[in-house]
Amino acid sequence: MTVLSDIRLPASRAETVADALLQPILAGAWRPHDRLPSEHALAETHGVSRAVVREAIARLKSDGYVETRQGKGAFVAAAPGGNAFRLDMAADDDHLLELRMLIEADCAALAAERHTERDLHNLRAAQAAMRDAVAAGGLGLAEDIRFHDVLAEAAHNPALRRFAAFVGRHAREAMQLARLSQLREQNRLAEIEAEHGAIIAAVASRDPAAARTAVQNHIASGLRRHGL
Repeated sequence: MTVLSDIRLPASRAETVADALLQPILAGAWRPHDRLPSEHALAETHGVSRAVVREAIARLKSDGYVETRQGKGAFVAAAPGGNAFRLDMAADDDHLLELRMLIEADCAALAAERHTERDLHNLRAAQAAMRDAVAAGGLGLAEDIRFHDVLAEAAHNPALRRFAAFVGRHAREAMQLARLSQLREQNRLAEIEAEHGAIIAAVASRDPAAARTAVQNHIASGLRRHGL
């Protein structure tokens, strides 16, 4: 019997280009208000026509990731993804993190089934980057965000990845910096790294159930760490 995870719909060229352009936005390589390369440059880079590039940019514009300015080109939006979906920002922190748990658990399960060796490399690199940031005296928040984005990318479902990034951004905004600072005082950053390691191990073993559980445990622990 065919299940949902077995169904792979072919992506259009515009969808493929849109996802490629979205990656540096989600990763923070392209910051709000940064100008995207020209249509001509993008068309050459991705081996498509300028019409395909325009359609890809239109998709990202519709979702609120980019904005266009007459005669100036396309730019990363001030709040990337703000139009893709809307959440009640009056919601409690635990509600947002609970939603994040549901979405990221599915990302992890799919990643366990679909990941490539490059995905595993990127997950391990993201974990190492967070470790290095903490060792240098930081909190590793940007690197933590990157880890979860890479996990969603490994699911190889662009729509799910975008939604995970959107929900994750709002969930993180709901956390106060004071709470993050407490993690260092309580020596809890090592716990986060260990939980990330458990996620990677489950994905690498191609065990969707274990990957789902590892993410659920990670976010449930996050709720406790932040007093929620």
